[in-house]
Amino acid sequence: MDLADARVRLRSRTGQPSSQNLLAELDEVRSLLDQGLSAEAKSRIALLIAAAKNNASILALARCALSSALEMQGHYRDSLAAVAMYESPESRAKLDQQANQSLKVQIGLAYNYNGDHPKAISILKGALREFSETDAEQDTGAIYAALARVYRSISEYPIARDYAQRALEHFRTTGDWRGLAEAYFGLGMADIHEGDYEASLENQQQALKLIGDHPASYSLGRIYANMAGACWFLKRPQEGIRYLEKAISYYERTDHKGSAANGYNNLGINLILLGQWGRAQEALQRALSLATEADERAERVPMILDSLGELLMLRGELDEAKDYLERAVALAREDGNKWYACQPLRTLARCYLAMEDFAKALGKGESPGSEQYVTELAGY
Repeated sequence: MDLADARVRLRSRTGQPSSQNLLAELDEVRSLLDQGLSAEAKSRIALLIAAAKNNASILALARCALSSALEMQGHYRDSLAAVAMYESPESRAKLDQQANQSLKVQIGLAYNYNGDHPKAISILKGALREFSETDAEQDTGAIYAALARVYRSISEYPIARDYAQRALEHFRTTGDWRGLAEAYFGLGMADIHEGDYEASLENQQQALKLIGDHPASYSLGRIYANMAGACWFLKRPQEGIRYLEKAISYYERTDHKGSAANGYNNLGINLILLGQWGRAQEALQRALSLATEADERAERVPMILDSLGELLMLRGELDEAKDYLERAVALAREDGNKWYACQPLRTLARCYLAMEDFAKALGKGESPGSEQYVTELAGY
């Protein structure tokens, strides 16, 4: 459905859209977000917000959807701004239960992605207490799932697992496929960070089964990418490559080309391990093309350049490798990201060692941010 169709759908005979039409359009928007089509979703949400100006609860739900779309695009401040006007209890006084709860969940998540984790936890736990003390207790699954995401953000994986399990138990009673898939995804993420990689694969497989034939390219891409991550730790690169190829195929159907770039970068790294250097270079060049197309100064660009430098070193193309690595270091430093500068500095020092330029190798090893690599360089 295009924007013209959406406008027609939102109209009624009186010129005012019905609640039924507004809710149907909101469902369409959620489907677009499932598919990772956040740009189209934002355009449709703008129409929905204008049409729902006389329906406070649906207007609030539309702003939640806008916040989610902006979050998917990495615009975290704008995501919070989209729902911040509903933070006070007075602003939500006339809203129905669904809108009230959805707002609290989205505001909590928005604070989480803006780095204010204590406030996110406070808001979500407050919502949990509020709805647990009323007849709305049966609708707490989304709050549990949101808390699992916040605790993953601060690496509290046992707590995240507990909330993901509670979310799973809730959604089993409601049959919400989105909630069930998110809960299994959350359990799989906890597994991988706690070193139980086989269990992670099993939980991600459950998430795949629950999504089934639903159009959810973005979620499917995330799941397959994390399955590939589990295979990396299990030292099963061929299986990981299959999962990465699936993840990429889904990500390339979405607006989120940066996620596809990450997939191609990881694919290239796995192919290097298998000695398939020609395919690896194709994957890494595609990663670089996608990343720079989205934003030539994106934080992922230095890591892709580092991977290309590593590959060219293995192939003995040391001058070309050095050019990629120097570019990676410069971009990371300009962005102020010490970790993304540190990794290519390490690789660049190894490149200078291979070129037998020991003075420059030592200089890179002693660069600010690379101290942890000095002992490794000494044992090269």
